[in-house]
Amino acid sequence: MSILFLLLAAPLLAEEPPPPTEKPAPAYMAASGNTRAIFPIDPKGRANDLIQAFDLLRKEKPTLKITLRTMSGMVFTNVSEVSAAANGTILFIKYLSNQGTKTQMVLIEEILEVSYS
Repeated sequence: MSILFLLLAAPLLAEEPPPPTEKPAPAYMAASGNTRAIFPIDPKGRANDLIQAFDLLRKEKPTLKITLRTMSGMVFTNVSEVSAAANGTILFIKYLSNQGTKTQMVLIEEILEVSYS
């Protein structure tokens, strides 16, 4: 009886799973279908990069107006100053409007671009 059991079980024990053909995508990529890599950025570093980009544009062509565009669709034109909160997670955007100078607080992850208008 034990020989019959070994004969029946031997093919099951001998089979090995096939080697994976390609590396599975990480969960965040598989869920979104996006093939771009996602990696964390320090908020202070990101805020400093955005401020540096603003300063560079302002120094390069001081006569042109600078615009900031957000993911929510807001567009700030005539931006005169950009500064960051102490932790770097919020930007304070000072811009000129028809009613005078206004200040708006925007989360750094909302900023899409800094450009000339």
